[in-house]
Amino acid sequence: MDGQYKSLYALKRAIYLWVVPCVLVSLILNNYLQNNAKAEYLLGLVTNSVLIGWFSISWFLLYRNRAIRFVELSNLILVTLYHIITFYDAVYNVLLEERHDSLGDFIIWMPIFMMYIFLTLKNKHALLFALVVLAITIVPGAVNAGRYNAEEIDSLFQFYMANIVYIVVLYFTHHLVGVYSQLAVAKREAYTDSLTGIANRYQIDEWLNSHIRGSDNNKEGFSIIFFDIDNFKTINDQFGHHVGDAVLKEFVFLIKDCISPDRLFGRWGGEEFILIVKEEEESAALIAETLRKRIEKHKFAIAGRVTSSFGITGYQQGDTIASLLDRADKAQYTSKKEGKNRVTLT
Repeated sequence: MDGQYKSLYALKRAIYLWVVPCVLVSLILNNYLQNNAKAEYLLGLVTNSVLIGWFSISWFLLYRNRAIRFVELSNLILVTLYHIITFYDAVYNVLLEERHDSLGDFIIWMPIFMMYIFLTLKNKHALLFALVVLAITIVPGAVNAGRYNAEEIDSLFQFYMANIVYIVVLYFTHHLVGVYSQLAVAKREAYTDSLTGIANRYQIDEWLNSHIRGSDNNKEGFSIIFFDIDNFKTINDQFGHHVGDAVLKEFVFLIKDCISPDRLFGRWGGEEFILIVKEEEESAALIAETLRKRIEKHKFAIAGRVTSSFGITGYQQGDTIASLLDRADKAQYTSKKEGKNRVTLT
């Protein structure tokens, strides 16, 4: 889902695009079945027709990705009015006219209405709105308290209690989702480099620990490719740090475009980067050489041509993160010492 819905806005729009047609079908069927009904159903026919018309317009706006917030709020107001009008109609024309002893199908849609309130409004506003709606629906129950029989009282009581339960559950669920979302964002930011958007040093440490444990248990090796941008200080000095930052971001985009998703890529710090691959050293060297050539041929905006120096080492039994990085760093230093823009294996 993370890949498909990158924001709450996109997720809500997807929900509406699926739910609104279902509601439309229900309303159209209800209107069709009541078409030849008695005059007492005239209110239902009129309100259903209004909802059908507006929901159709709403779905079109949602489909075109236009005025989403307006659609949300206008539908909330319209559905709330429908909810209240239908409830009063059910009380005065069903329960009190002795045609039925319960609220019937009306209760089915009540949970969806409550969820829509909390989906549309902020948590505290949604709570207040839901309580106001509940208070409005309590009025006919309280005013006519002495006119109901036992079954009718039970139906109303169940309706009010269900409302309260849904409000409480949705309020705290909404709160919990918000808390967990904030924690997820904080965790993601803690393991992501703020400039380039790739993994930072903390995430790389976790990756390396995981690979070391896996290699010790399963005897499966891996290699790390340690590399940086040659003469990066010169770029900063000549063009300014804003250009240096732009080069780093373009550099990352270039590398990501060349590697498969199963290869772990992160920024170790400054202009230094690490790539963790499942291949042995020799295969990792071929990957590094491909990257080196791609970088060498690429013309960066403003900065022009840049090169990169690579150091490669493979995992050995008993290695720690420190020993792995020490060998990779020494291999990269050799690349620097021998003229830069080259790949060196330990």
